[in-house]
Amino acid sequence: MRVAISVGHDARSQGAFSLALDMHEHQWNGLFADALVPELESRGAVVKRFERPSGLGYQTAMAQLTSEINAWGPDLVVELHFNAMDDPSWAGCCVLHWPSSTRGNIAAAAISEAAAEAIGNRNRGAVAQDKSWNAGRPPLYLLRDTKAPATIMESFFGSSSTDSIAADKARKSGALPEAVAQAIVDVIASW
Repeated sequence: MRVAISVGHDARSQGAFSLALDMHEHQWNGLFADALVPELESRGAVVKRFERPSGLGYQTAMAQLTSEINAWGPDLVVELHFNAMDDPSWAGCCVLHWPSSTRGNIAAAAISEAAAEAIGNRNRGAVAQDKSWNAGRPPLYLLRDTKAPATIMESFFGSSSTDSIAADKARKSGALPEAVAQAIVDVIASW
């Protein structure tokens, strides 16, 4: 089984910020990927880590990223992110998938459940989505343009100090990478 792990955002556009962790999405998810990849490998998966190229426009960068992922030929794509809102009471984990992707939906539900349990936050579940939440609402190219089922994991809300601290504790202890790796391996095996 082949799993593509993509670290959300890039070195120039680092994404959401967690004040409690003093860290942007790109940095935190790079650390998460560092722990997740060996957990997947220890379960027999062949894993390749991908990152969106910096310094290109969003559409061009995403076209390059999805092309590289498609050329490698994974069974599942998991991109790592976290959310943030103006309201710090928002918390929980959700995993996005392309609306018509049955396998994406199945993977998203399994990953969200495993991550929420490991973190101890709310399981917001699988979310069918075709457009970004960002201004201008561009398409979610990773979900739309990869040949394999793809998911975008939003582990927690960086705007919530409680959610951020719980997620970071679960990452550092290994509980989060272990749970997510097992969910990924189990869901691919079920196909």
